[in-house]
Amino acid sequence: MTRPTRRAINLAERLQTAGIVDTHFHVGPELVPRRYDVADLAEAARAWNATLVLKNHTYPTTPLAAHARRHAGVTFLGGTVLNRFVGGLSADAVASAVSGNRTHPSETADEPPFVVWMPTVHAAAHLDALGFAFDKRWGGCSACNAQVEIESEGPEVPVRVFLPDGTPNPELPAVLEAIAQAGARLATGHLSAEEIMRLVPMALEAGVPAVLLTHPHYPAVNLSDEQLIQLIRDERVFIEHCYAIHTIEEVPTERFVASIEATGTEQVVLSTDFGQVSSAPFPECTLRFAEAIEALWPARWCEERLITLFTDNPRRALGLSAPPR
Repeated sequence: MTRPTRRAINLAERLQTAGIVDTHFHVGPELVPRRYDVADLAEAARAWNATLVLKNHTYPTTPLAAHARRHAGVTFLGGTVLNRFVGGLSADAVASAVSGNRTHPSETADEPPFVVWMPTVHAAAHLDALGFAFDKRWGGCSACNAQVEIESEGPEVPVRVFLPDGTPNPELPAVLEAIAQAGARLATGHLSAEEIMRLVPMALEAGVPAVLLTHPHYPAVNLSDEQLIQLIRDERVFIEHCYAIHTIEEVPTERFVASIEATGTEQVVLSTDFGQVSSAPFPECTLRFAEAIEALWPARWCEERLITLFTDNPRRALGLSAPPR
């Protein structure tokens, strides 16, 4: 087994000290196998004092995160994805996530933020690009490289945020208002670039406190750097580059760095989008991503900027206070 270099060890130490914040980590059980349930993930994250946002395509994770905060001593945040499993584009789906996020009566702290993702596996752009909801590569077995079969009856019905004529779904304003009232963060999920360009101004106008542009280089999304530059003119918008878009979709890490050079680092977040059984465990996944980006990091940018993309920037996007140093 290859021993980590002193430089890699130093990078890990700096990330641990600064406090990793991963805005996008999948947890099971789900329709596809996942590496972790919430208890196992808490064990992996506890020693690193990491903050992880738990994602699941099929049900809200706010209750899992609340349970882990109270009983496992970890800083987990929850969320919900507006797929058909929770009723699609519905303010009630946001309300269900709010109910699971409630702090225990014995706790005095304010309720932590959570994330509401626009549709992912049921987004029209996702279904158009892939032809199906769940990508078999997400459920591969790390030991046998098997792939899971997801049964489906007939063609998948998309959750449309915008109707075919380009007008917003009539439910969209109420959903955005519910997100704003909850103080939640909006993530753009697997919407197309065209949809995202329409959605983000509406969300900001509705008072949503922050927007995460979910993995812009995912094939179904495909936001250009020019579009990203336009969107982050508002300081409440953050670009989320995900390691899984490299490891699964095979987008080169050079593409991430080129995009960061185009947009600057101030509103960029680096997350893993991991939790697949075939992907690296936490925190190795984050360390691998950091090392891959560091290897391409422009010499004119100090290493401190790199650390902030995994720590301070996602903390700002989520509205979290800085940990004691």
